[in-house]
Amino acid sequence: MIPAVVRDFVKSLPGPSALVGCMAGGQPFPCCEYDVALFGPGANSVVQIGDHAVELMYVEKSHVLEFGDMEIIKDSKSFSLSSRVKEATQEKRGKALRASGRRALVTSLMYQQRMKDAKQPLLASMWLKAGAYKFVRGALALAGARPMPVHELGQVRQTELVGMAEGVQAALECIGIERATRPAIARSVKAVAELKSGDYDSRLVQSKADWLLEKSMLADCYYFLGRATCESLASKNNAFHSRYAKLAQLALDLSADQQGLEKLQKNLSRAAKKALS
Repeated sequence: MIPAVVRDFVKSLPGPSALVGCMAGGQPFPCCEYDVALFGPGANSVVQIGDHAVELMYVEKSHVLEFGDMEIIKDSKSFSLSSRVKEATQEKRGKALRASGRRALVTSLMYQQRMKDAKQPLLASMWLKAGAYKFVRGALALAGARPMPVHELGQVRQTELVGMAEGVQAALECIGIERATRPAIARSVKAVAELKSGDYDSRLVQSKADWLLEKSMLADCYYFLGRATCESLASKNNAFHSRYAKLAQLALDLSADQQGLEKLQKNLSRAAKKALS
């Protein structure tokens, strides 16, 4: 249920909107925000409305099918969101979800190619991790689960990944989930705060990581921090990567073992190509 103060704020914004994400139909953690999809142009942001964090995500009107459960907050005559939601059958949504999964696997392979082209071992390690996170995202979508960042590792545990379990295990090895210790996470938290200081969701990522750590969900915290960092770094250019290489190493707990990286990449590539075949 959307708090009245949040609903009133969103209704004051132009264009149709809807609550999406885990608050709309999942099992949110106390640290989770209210994800609001605004169908139209705009810049994403996180705002604090009373005691509630709200992430405003501007999306194209054609992307209604990309969301799972949705609670309409505001509709419009020019773009009847309610009509489009009714037309979005389970079959259509499932098809769109699988398509997003395949796109994630293609992106994983693209990041792996960047890993092979990288001149520096740490940069190669970064792209391999980014490719591994995309693989997990793709595998979940193909299995019918809509990936949700802070819940993603839990989704991996709960989802029946038919034909992709070995690939996901390879991805988790690339991510280094077995290294999820408090010292590693402490280093990562500080580095992530600096790397993402210019990102609109930096404080939200920090608060979620703090909550996961407080609850001793170490593997989930390590995974979530790495995912958020890879999403941010993938959008940056080579100059940024070179300038902040040390911070990236700490944030992602990167390995410079070239032979080990190549072996992991081959396993991940094989799994991605198999899933796409």
